[in-house]
Amino acid sequence: MLKFGSACHGDEFKFSKLLKSLDLNAVELEFVSGVYLKESSAKILKETFKDLIYSAHAPHYINLNAKEEDKVKRSVERIIKSAKVLRHCGKDLVFHPGYYLGNKEECYKNVKENLNKILDYLFSHNIDVILRPETTGRVSQFGTLEETLMLCEELNLKPCIDFPHLYARSFGKINSYDDFCKILEKIEEKIGLEDLHIHMSGIEFGKGGERRHLPLESSNFNYREALKALKDFNVKGKVICESPLLEKDALLLKKVYESL
Repeated sequence: MLKFGSACHGDEFKFSKLLKSLDLNAVELEFVSGVYLKESSAKILKETFKDLIYSAHAPHYINLNAKEEDKVKRSVERIIKSAKVLRHCGKDLVFHPGYYLGNKEECYKNVKENLNKILDYLFSHNIDVILRPETTGRVSQFGTLEETLMLCEELNLKPCIDFPHLYARSFGKINSYDDFCKILEKIEEKIGLEDLHIHMSGIEFGKGGERRHLPLESSNFNYREALKALKDFNVKGKVICESPLLEKDALLLKKVYESL
């Protein structure tokens, strides 16, 4: 079964209480502008809401393929800092690996090399989190489905599958039930469908891919068919709503899924 929840943009205690009252099960802490939550607060958060599943999204200012060594160093530090906080309340750490900046093969090599450094640090410091590279929405970003799955397979990671990003990255071409089934078939072949972390929202795209997130009903992204594919493939894990209408659209996703 899938659990449904929403991204949290601050006041995590109040938001967690709200989601729990709405019978939603999952919260993704958004560290997108910085890691605002203290480790001590993360411990209290989990103690207070034991039945909620927590994950986190690392800061957007990450590029593991940056040309400048200091930018790579800061990117590595941001992922590690996010992991240090998250370990006290959850496990799944979502992040955007970086930008191509030219050669895609060289980018893959650099991303993989720097992720190995992070994994070594997490292991040596006993920080038990799961790194989840996300499928990204802009064509300039590392994060096609194929790249993401290859990276996960080679480094024993797990992905964050953002269906709206794949839709935006394809300029709207990936948007049917069959398209979503093909995505799930590829995931099943590479890593299985037992523990997926999924993002859903409406989305707007332009010539570079993703522009901005939209409410589900204000977008042409076919979330109902995506949910149907998830149901038919018996996917397990959690769905995080990233719509501007956070809890409203999270409830809509849950309602539609349960009606299928």
